[in-house]
Amino acid sequence: MKGLDSHINVIHYKEIDSTNNEAKKLINGQKDLPCWIVADKQTSGRGRKDRFWDSPIGNFMGTYVLTIKGEKRILPQLSFVSALAIHNTIMDFRPEDSSEIMLKWPNDIIINNKKCGGILIENIFSKDNSNHIIAIGIGINLKSSPLHSTFPSGNILQEFNISIERDEFLASMNKNILKFLSLWDRGSNYKYILNTWKSKAYLLNRKIAVSLPNGDKKEGIFSTIDEEGGLILLNNNGIKEIFYAAEIFEGL
Repeated sequence: MKGLDSHINVIHYKEIDSTNNEAKKLINGQKDLPCWIVADKQTSGRGRKDRFWDSPIGNFMGTYVLTIKGEKRILPQLSFVSALAIHNTIMDFRPEDSSEIMLKWPNDIIINNKKCGGILIENIFSKDNSNHIIAIGIGINLKSSPLHSTFPSGNILQEFNISIERDEFLASMNKNILKFLSLWDRGSNYKYILNTWKSKAYLLNRKIAVSLPNGDKKEGIFSTIDEEGGLILLNNNGIKEIFYAAEIFEGL
């Protein structure tokens, strides 16, 4: 693959159903970890709740597979770690201004109020509650946007007039995921990671609506993120509610 350091372990496919699905198969093959699984095209790309993720050629579709040693409770923190790594990667190509690049709870990348990427983290193997193999699935709209989306979508080429090739994005992404995993230090510096994420949080301190798994919607002020990664909503009665399995549907 073009422009990549030889020490980056990359498994490349021209077409595959899902890079996260392939990560699950790697366990049986005992591949060296960490590694990247990347594809030119996905036929069954997935987001949260198994939603279809449109994956045309020219965008970034990759999964970083790694081992994590530590209690299972720290694993959700990887969503914030990964989001910061993606933010920095985009900034590597647009260093002059980061204000348009925001992080939407729980796992989306927003540019100019449009969704340009997402993260899907899966614990694909655990042993003794302390050794885990994690798949960090990352989809970034480099050059095109999905035709159908529940949230307004965009892409980096359209928003910034910057054409980024998949391999150069991967090289930068690898550098930044290693940087933020090191900063996180298996949860020891999670407070720093979380505070840095909140400084880039989309719609923080704004009135929002959140969509719950049962289809209900709740409205209120996006107050903050708690230590467990839950969204704290100050509802219309002034009462705090905490959500872990929800998503921001819209700003109001």
